[in-house]
Amino acid sequence: MLNKLVTMAMFTIVTVFQTAMVQAADATSSIESLLELNRNIEGEFRQVTYDEKGKQLQVSEGIFLLAKPNQFVWDSVTPFAQRIISDGKYITVWDVDLEQATKKPLSGAVGNSPAALLGQPAAEVLPHYNVTTLGDEKFRLAPKEDQDLFQTLTLSFRNKVISAMSILDALGQTTVIEFKNVETHEGVAKENFVLDLPANVDVIVEGQ
Repeated sequence: MLNKLVTMAMFTIVTVFQTAMVQAADATSSIESLLELNRNIEGEFRQVTYDEKGKQLQVSEGIFLLAKPNQFVWDSVTPFAQRIISDGKYITVWDVDLEQATKKPLSGAVGNSPAALLGQPAAEVLPHYNVTTLGDEKFRLAPKEDQDLFQTLTLSFRNKVISAMSILDALGQTTVIEFKNVETHEGVAKENFVLDLPANVDVIVEGQ
């Protein structure tokens, strides 16, 4: 009788494990398809950051443009002008009012910018995360390895179009980004991703 109970328990554990594996694979497959559909898009965003107690710290709004392969422009218009741009190889963050820009290789920049995550091929990004389905077209990503960028990332889609992103960082702060007026495109000129900085801007180059 004891052996039978042990066998049944083991069978139950294996079944639960297999079911969890299938669900995880389905979640990864679903979000991979959605991310690939959202690599050539443009629109507007509203970004709000909260501290660990839920107090609002900062609100910014702007426009964005994404295009394969790994190219994007993320323009914050208010309250401070900032442009984050990637030409596919390097990412540059330009703080207009501070007259300062930081340039570094795009590799490893995922998490530093929402557009950096969306701009990467999904098949290359997703293996680094555990994916959980939270509902229809809503997913949570948790890094498989410890890192200093964020604890979890939640992505929401509406009718297969990105609608929101929520990032819980290592300090307990949460950044919520709402996307609106999102449109797809068939590709844009590479000149859109070339940053022509004024002569008075101090450029800091990392990774060299």
